Amino acid sequence: MKIQKQGCVISIGVFDGVHDGHRRVLQTLRETASDLGLLAAVVTFDPHPRSVLRPASAPAMLVSVQRRLELLQSTGCVDRTYLIPFDRSQREQAADDFVRNTLIGQLGMRALVVGANFVCGKGRVGTVEHLVRLGQSANFSVHPVDLHPAVDTKPASSTLIRRLILEGDMRRSAQLLGRHHELECETGPDGELFLPRGMCIPPAGRYSVLLRHGRNATLQASVGIANERGLHRCFASRSDFEPGLHVTVQFLDLLEMIRDEEVPA
Repeated sequence: MKIQKQGCVISIGVFDGVHDGHRRVLQTLRETASDLGLLAAVVTFDPHPRSVLRPASAPAMLVSVQRRLELLQSTGCVDRTYLIPFDRSQREQAADDFVRNTLIGQLGMRALVVGANFVCGKGRVGTVEHLVRLGQSANFSVHPVDLHPAVDTKPASSTLIRRLILEGDMRRSAQLLGRHHELECETGPDGELFLPRGMCIPPAGRYSVLLRHGRNATLQASVGIANERGLHRCFASRSDFEPGLHVTVQFLDLLEMIRDEEVPA
């Protein structure tokens, strides 16, 4: 990362899915940066920190890292995005060192905007309260943002959205995401859809979907998702495609589960 001479307001997080809660944080980031006459910057991580801290419980991701960066940019709230590799050295770094050396020393942070439940640093020491105290001595302000109350009166979170998707509740997950859950995939002439690894995929069953390919081309269809010994396969009815047609699908939007069933290969 290059040292920035112009100061900035920073928001930190994985931002997996860039859901409604994230967008509320990013809107506050934009407003704070405008009020202070500074750039609005996002610091995000790849891979997900939990895959390094607790590999056995690493979450399935809502979007790829490239899609995450695209969604962040599409909000119109972010001037610059910094993608930091999360590795063992990052895992061992104290919150104060990360703030002083990276956020202030390299990026020129003047203010920090985070969700009210944000924590960072080794041992999860960097709570909002801790960062407020640090800001008093390091000359930066902290702006915590309450996340939207949502399903089950819980705040919008990637964890909650993953749980809803894994339960097959595509409608409620879409309410929190602000859009339908999407999977990047390709289709073959036999109707099989090739799903990405490591992504959050709903349980076996038949789903109403929207296939998006090209800039505006869409195709509504139904697909079956099968889980065979931990490997996900997805099939569309042949009638959903012209005979012999090979369509490269950029995104598969999962609209709703039609029925819960095992789909034969």
